[in-house]
Order: sequence, then structure tokens, then C-alpha cells
Amino acid sequence: MRRAQLLWLLLGLPSLAAAQVLTPAPNPASVNFHVVTHYRVPRTVLHADLQAEASGKNPAKLAAMVNQDVAWAKALLQSVPGITWRSAGYQTQATGQTGAPWLVREDLAVQSPDPAALLPLLGTLQSRLRLVGMHYAACPAAAHKARRAAELRGLRRYRKEAQQNCAAMGYKGARLGQVFINTNVVPLARPMPVMALSARAVPGPVVGRGGTESGRVVVGGNAYCER
Repeated sequence: MRRAQLLWLLLGLPSLAAAQVLTPAPNPASVNFHVVTHYRVPRTVLHADLQAEASGKNPAKLAAMVNQDVAWAKALLQSVPGITWRSAGYQTQATGQTGAPWLVREDLAVQSPDPAALLPLLGTLQSRLRLVGMHYAACPAAAHKARRAAELRGLRRYRKEAQQNCAAMGYKGARLGQVFINTNVVPLARPMPVMALSARAVPGPVVGRGGTESGRVVVGGNAYCER
């Protein structure tokens, strides 16, 4: 008996021939890759930023003036269905100026899915509030739906490419390993510039183009190729 076989018997281990039979199969080949899908959503929701502010020597009186302007603006906004708003900040600030040492300001964020309804109202609001800026954004529900559809397309493409990649390496099947989904939003349209609306009510709606919001979904990970 050869020395190697005798050593295996003394250790209580199977013979070399048996050990070769019990050798585990090599790990399956793994391939790493990713696929990209894109989506676009029209920007249809108009956002406007407004400010009510007053400056002077008595902060209590200034706060009362700002509160009156904001209450008037909210009542006006409430009169038009579909328009929503929220307070975006309130501050009382010492300016250090001799003539007007105090400044009180409240910001309002207003939005509407119907720009034709909001734009004429902004002209009236500017008689007592300052229009800081406007921009369009995609409807959150529409953006979520488009992003979800892109994710599903990406997953289908990912599974198909896993099979193709393994077939190119000479394997018959593919088993998915880890899968990661990353979503990035890429704005394609510039923010709409502030429109010069008059202090009186605008006689007719003036609706600009909101542009498009674009995003991409990256599905990546690895797949195990099987014979």
C-alpha cells in the first residue's frame, strides 16, 4: 500500500479516490452588470412663493400688519378650488437700521395643478404680498407612477440580460443574485422665470410651459450562471 493511502487510513479518512468523488463542485460563474431605463413626466403643477412683510419701529404692530395680509391672502386662495398653500416660514428680524429697526416677514408656498386658475390670482395677491418666484413641477402621483413603470421595465430587462450574458459565456441558465435599484431625477427644463404680473387682477390667464422632468432607474447586481 502506498504511503499516502496508509496515512489516510491512519487518520480515519476516506481514500484519495473517495475524496475526489466528494470534492465539492466549483462555485458557479458570477457576472456583474446593470441596465438603465429612463422616464419623463410633464411639469404641470405651478408653484409660487409669496412674502408678506412689514418694517418699522414697533415689532408688535408690524406682526399685526403681516398677519392681516396673510389672512387676506389665505381667504383669497381659499376661494378658488384646487389651490393649496402652506406657511413656509415666519421671522422677526432686527435690521440695525435707524428708521426701520425691525422687519417681520411670513412666507407662503402656493401650488395648483391648474395654472390657469392660479396665475390670475397671483396678480391680485401682489397688491399686498410680494411674488418671490414661480416654477413648475411634476405631479407627485404622476412622477411616482412613471418611476414605478421604469423600475418594472428595468427589472424585466435585467432578467433578460442575465440570461443573455450567461449564454454568451457558454452557460444554459442564469440565477439572479443581489439586485439593487437606484433612482435619479434629472431636471431637463429650466425653472420658469418670475413673470411681471400687475398689482391688479389679471384679466385673463397667461400659462407658460412647464417643461419636462426626466429621471432614470439603474438596476444592477449580479447573476450566477448555471450549466
